[in-house]
Amino acid sequence: MRPLVAFASMASSSQRKSAARVDGGREHDVVDIRKWLATVASCAAVTLAACGGGGGGSSDSTSVRVVNATLTHASIDVLANGATAVAATPIDNVSGYAVVASGSPALQINDSATGSALATLTPSVGSGAHYVVVAYESGGAVRTTVIAEDTAAPVAGTASLRVFDAASDAGAIDVYVTDPAADITTLTSPTFSFSASTSLQTSGFLSLAPGTYRVRVTGSGNPVDVRLDMPAVTLTNQQVAALFIAPTVGGTLVNGAVLAQQGAYTAGRNANARVRLAAAVANGATVTANAGGTAIGANVVAPSVGGYVLVPAGTAINVSVNGASVAVPGAAPAAGSDSTLLVYGGTAAPTASLIADDNHLPATSGNLKLRLLNGLTGAASPLTLDAAFAVIASNVVPGSASPYAVVASSTALRIDVFSPASLTPIYSDPALSMPGNAVYTLFMLGDAATPIPLLRRDR
Repeated sequence: MRPLVAFASMASSSQRKSAARVDGGREHDVVDIRKWLATVASCAAVTLAACGGGGGGSSDSTSVRVVNATLTHASIDVLANGATAVAATPIDNVSGYAVVASGSPALQINDSATGSALATLTPSVGSGAHYVVVAYESGGAVRTTVIAEDTAAPVAGTASLRVFDAASDAGAIDVYVTDPAADITTLTSPTFSFSASTSLQTSGFLSLAPGTYRVRVTGSGNPVDVRLDMPAVTLTNQQVAALFIAPTVGGTLVNGAVLAQQGAYTAGRNANARVRLAAAVANGATVTANAGGTAIGANVVAPSVGGYVLVPAGTAINVSVNGASVAVPGAAPAAGSDSTLLVYGGTAAPTASLIADDNHLPATSGNLKLRLLNGLTGAASPLTLDAAFAVIASNVVPGSASPYAVVASSTALRIDVFSPASLTPIYSDPALSMPGNAVYTLFMLGDAATPIPLLRRDR
């Protein structure tokens, strides 16, 4: 910007000379000076443009790029004030920078294949600066956050890391950034902690020595409840980096990524899934299930519902009843998902079904999510679930679960389950205490003649 100072000084001198010439009656010299001043102004404008950031943007523009951290959109576009600014950014990638107007540009995220609008935002962006828009999914909707990318580099011999927690459905979490060999169960405290929140949270910067670290995200205060494990995150000298934590399809596990300021984006998708065993085979049969060598349940006596177990995603499930193999579901657990492995039916011909669980919390903390899972055997028939005398699930056939219904929380919620075979409920509770901000499954297990209800809080 030093040339601007020189231009200003020269203009001031010329103005004094111009005034003297006008006094002397030499008007043609004034015209020449005005032409020279116009040239100076033009040069000054060029100099301002060269000083701007974003690869040559003008003083009233800024540089913006986008990260596609969504779950279901293979490619996304960014429109700025109605015109395409960034085209076709693949999932788990970051685009190059686009120059857009500074101030409050109208940005829109579109699905590249369909052209449908996924999200809109009007961020406040300064001129000559750099920003990244991170697009991610939560509860089936695309959301965005904008990160400024002009933080001063840390001193030599250090790197700066901060965390963006966008996985609000995961609840309160801890983040450990450690030596790859560290046992986090022996540590007195995590590196970062985030309380339960309905909005994105950001940590302060942490100064670290350059090197390779292991990042683990766990449930708050429970280092064995691992929600994400990124075994090798490399930080370089004087790097400014962001660790971005995003929701998964199941709602409990999380995805991660590292974004270097004005640099590379490295996705860290969760490689695991959570599966629980619901043993509902008749006559007290024993059920065993595993996935990739990880036990989901061993010799579990039916009827019973176990807790979630972390298993490698995409791995085939093996099931046996009373020691005999059972045909397994064709689909393996998807990465980041929660599922219930229901094994039901008679001991002579049991059936295994993998049912997707949606453990995203309800949008309003005063509500709860409730569904019915039909694991009855014998002369079983479709079931209907009422909550507070309103039908919230119907025609739930054996081996399946209903969609989730959103219900107001209550300390005395009436629940009734009906079968077409009877005019009276096969299960009824007039005053269940069911707090909000939670997810529940009502299991109906055992023989249809003597059903066994089991209400589980999944989140």
